[in-house]
Formats: sequence, structure tokens, C-alpha cells
Amino acid sequence: MTYLEEDSERGIQLFMAECAVNREEALRLIVRDWLGRHGYLALTEDESELGKDTAIDETATLGGA
Repeated sequence: MTYLEEDSERGIQLFMAECAVNREEALRLIVRDWLGRHGYLALTEDESELGKDTAIDETATLGGA
């Protein structure tokens, strides 16, 4: 398992909840999106739209944290 900083973990947890995916799928989607947006990977049209209209509430918490 990959361990990240607390704020990154929080972001991944929010992404997992919003997209209804497990951690492995969330990390796969996040990495593919980053690679595509930075020119390292050609994304499909669906993948390039990932998260475009998504705004995460900075005050949101998980599990009362």
C-alpha cells in the first residue's frame, strides 16, 4: 500500500467517495489523469473530462476529522 501525506489521503478519500471507487481504482484514475494532462499519456475524451466540473468543498471532512 502506498502511504501519502495526510492532506493527499484526505483528497483521495473524497475522490473515492465522490466517484464510488476503491483506493486502487482512485489512484489509477488520478495517475492516468495527471499523466494525460501533462502530455505523458494520450487520454480518451471521457478521461480528459474527469474532475473538470468537480469542486471539492475545502471544509468537508471525513469521519469527523
